[in-house]
Amino acid sequence: MKKFKKAMALSLALAMGLSLAACGDDNNDGDETTTAAETTTEASNDGGEETTEAPEDGGSDVATGGIAAPSTDGWDDSNKIYAYSWDDDFQKKLNVVLDAYPEYKDYVEYINLGIASEESLEQIDLAFDSDKYPSLIPGDVGSAKYWTEDDSKTANLLDLGFTEDMWADNYDYAKEYASYNGELKAVTWQSTAGSVFYNRNIAKEVFGTDDPDEIQALIGDWDSFFEAADTLKEAGYKIVNGPDEVYYAIINAHTNQWVNVADDGSETVKLDDSVNKFLETAKKLYDGDYTNNGTMWDGDWAANMGPDGNVFCYFACPWMIGVFQGNGAVDGDWGAVVGPQSYYWGGTYVCIGKDTPNPELAAFIAYELAFDPAIGVDITNVTGDAVVNKTANDKLANGELSDDNNGLKFLGGQNPYATWAAAAEGIDQSASTYADKNYESYIKDAMNGYNNGTYSSVDDAIAYVYDKSNTELGIPAAE
Repeated sequence: MKKFKKAMALSLALAMGLSLAACGDDNNDGDETTTAAETTTEASNDGGEETTEAPEDGGSDVATGGIAAPSTDGWDDSNKIYAYSWDDDFQKKLNVVLDAYPEYKDYVEYINLGIASEESLEQIDLAFDSDKYPSLIPGDVGSAKYWTEDDSKTANLLDLGFTEDMWADNYDYAKEYASYNGELKAVTWQSTAGSVFYNRNIAKEVFGTDDPDEIQALIGDWDSFFEAADTLKEAGYKIVNGPDEVYYAIINAHTNQWVNVADDGSETVKLDDSVNKFLETAKKLYDGDYTNNGTMWDGDWAANMGPDGNVFCYFACPWMIGVFQGNGAVDGDWGAVVGPQSYYWGGTYVCIGKDTPNPELAAFIAYELAFDPAIGVDITNVTGDAVVNKTANDKLANGELSDDNNGLKFLGGQNPYATWAAAAEGIDQSASTYADKNYESYIKDAMNGYNNGTYSSVDDAIAYVYDKSNTELGIPAAE
């Protein structure tokens, strides 16, 4: 029953046209297929050795001690593996590993589907029967459970050399999310601790300072946040672009699963107080005229990231840096603080195809992405993303940053990695379920109805969510 409902939830998500930017950069060069080898130098082959040592500027001894770097001796095209994703973000991270281990570049091909993340699930499903079998399969938190809860297509990483104690230096939430029925089904390089990105120019004009500590004090709780919204409104600015901006900050703080499965496999849903809080907060933003009444990911939302925007802040996270830069934001015009509430937003988890033709290489690359501190530092310096490895974050927080670090440039020299690392310690993704993306759509529809008067109360708006859950997902409200 659950598998059927998962497939139905996916189908409905596709029908509703849901799309997410990558949990990384939102740039898409439009290429349907891009190979790592096309953009890098010719692979080298030492031949004959059981393991391969990382170059001095590449992987660490700690990492290769976890999953051995396989020898390419005797390999041919049958040993090639394919990595599929919805856009080019995962390729950027994959290339960091391949730059450290260039001997594998000819054996990894990246296939950029160039479509929404939910739509990619269907395309990757079809690829399992093609001559380009999906060996590395990333999925964001809205869709990764489609893979992690499927034993027929994705491997148990504990069978490929991964062990529980590898998480000693990584945040626990990543293991919790990626585990299913006692199996480890995925890993992640990415820490997605929530932040508030604020416009430094507006901050200096309205508040007389753009210092992160002082801005955090101004919006460090929800009461203060709305006081700041009043001040900004008087000066002609909006605190956020739309009421839905606070969705992830509030909803992703919940720690109990909404969808519960009984012993007989039947499912029920019980929403928690985070939904009430979101609806009430969004209504306050709407009624107070504190926003442009826009919608996340629409044209105005993106345009206000540019130098002429009237929006003071965005609820964001490390991977959103690329989104800002892709939408005309000027590097140095923005700062980052925690904001009124700790939360997370997004995340990309990588599964391995169960019948991959090269499990040793697939496992090694996945291990390097998630657990090698040197690779973690390089991912951050090359892409600006924050990582899940604690040692890497300690190095970054203490200044192991390249001059062209994307995050450092975007934030005008501010080093946010200590803040993001501290926030990541409190992330809890154990409440995630396969149906969460559907509930996000229902809750945001309920928000719009409550804001415009279609629903006269929060209870009426929540009743709409329960009705949609029952009629579209077949999951009734718990009694």
